[in-house]
Amino acid sequence: MSTRTTSVRESGAETSARFEARARAARWRARRPVLVTALVVVALLGLGLLAYAGPLLTVRTIEVRGVTGTMAEQVRQAAAGARGEPLGRVDTGGLGRRVKDLPQVADVSVERGWPTTLRLVVRPRVAVAAVPSSGGGYRLVDASGVAFEAAAKAPKGLPVLRVPVGPESADTLSAALTVLDAVPAGMRSKISRVSATSPDDVQMRWGAATVVWGSAQDSELKAEVLTALSKHRATVYDVSSPHTPVLR
Repeated sequence: MSTRTTSVRESGAETSARFEARARAARWRARRPVLVTALVVVALLGLGLLAYAGPLLTVRTIEVRGVTGTMAEQVRQAAAGARGEPLGRVDTGGLGRRVKDLPQVADVSVERGWPTTLRLVVRPRVAVAAVPSSGGGYRLVDASGVAFEAAAKAPKGLPVLRVPVGPESADTLSAALTVLDAVPAGMRSKISRVSATSPDDVQMRWGAATVVWGSAQDSELKAEVLTALSKHRATVYDVSSPHTPVLR
């Protein structure tokens, strides 16, 4: 066999080896995105499983925002059952409903604060009036008419709401609260009493004067008229018919 023939064969073998190497590299490049994607998916699944049930990501801290003191402690106690539970498995909806069962809580949002914190952001009820209780004392009500707290006497600055109590008088209570909310802020602090026997005869004690409001209809206009009339001294401000108000 000649040297030339041997050289040709060796060159062919080298060329074949280069082609095979290039083919392997091309196959690897084609498969690499698939493999990388598969590894990412596996990693995410692992992290998801760890977050859902992993012992390292359990609830250790219950953080309460929006309220302080005794109320914050009540909220924390209502959520205490979630302590030690994997953060990813906490039923935030059910927990939120339990917290909202507290009389003083108007609304709450439950958030996961990774890795180990459960955060509850609370919106408390705010008293706008005090309603006399049949057993003595008062019940504080918020703007939606929910009675959420008892008090031995009406807190200073809150008007006393004298409205029949019960499901049958819900419309009357709603009308009285709507009227109270419509009164300009600068005048509201001087209102000591709001009374009504029906949704159409709301009256208020404003300082030493009586304000006859009537129904909650046209409350915005009535508030404007009352503001204008308040510049004149009177014992009765009747804005029940806002286009023909009466002073006495």
